[in-house]
Amino acid sequence: MKKISCNIIRDILPLYLDDVVCDETKLMVEEHLQSCASCREEAASMKKDVILPASKSQRFEEARVIKRIKNKILRKKVIISVVTAAAVLAAAAGAYALLTLPRSVIPYEESGISVSKVMLGDPGDEYLYCNVEAPEAAGSVCHDPVTVQTEDGEKTVVILYAYSTPWSRYVEPHLRDGKEGVTFEVLGSAEEIDEVYYGEFEPVSEFYEDPSSALENAELIWSAETP
Repeated sequence: MKKISCNIIRDILPLYLDDVVCDETKLMVEEHLQSCASCREEAASMKKDVILPASKSQRFEEARVIKRIKNKILRKKVIISVVTAAAVLAAAAGAYALLTLPRSVIPYEESGISVSKVMLGDPGDEYLYCNVEAPEAAGSVCHDPVTVQTEDGEKTVVILYAYSTPWSRYVEPHLRDGKEGVTFEVLGSAEEIDEVYYGEFEPVSEFYEDPSSALENAELIWSAETP
């Protein structure tokens, strides 16, 4: 057999090391390597550079590591999403509170408030209710009828007032499409109430301790004597 040159063997070595040559070529290369120290060194050098496929156990461990990394990333994303959502909700709640909690009493002249009688329940059962037509009104506040001592003697009175908030003044009018807001408040039985006043008063718990003091800064808006 004609001797094969080292250059040809070295060209074949990568295929030989990858075990993709036929049996005849494989035998030829191995015979050459037995007699050629230079090519054996070249083959040994090439083997060092060959990356063997990972074993099944190695691939399984790598998959576990990758899965743990993915789970950590997923948990971080979930935490970030939850924290972001909580921050957005807190900001929205804070903004809404700033727009709805601060209350300002609407002056009587601007309140558009009126007191009327309405028939409720059985015939003859008349009740007083107030109607607030101020566009910026968010609501009205009143208390149960209470008996106080006035200059004209003992009377059963109700004191009420309408209030606005930044929301009702600046936001709500745009949501109504230009329509004016109307709020109602039932005051009590018309037979029991002698007078209705408009004016700011302290919280109900404090108001009942001294209701007469609230009349000093309140304006009479309805009287049973001159309905």
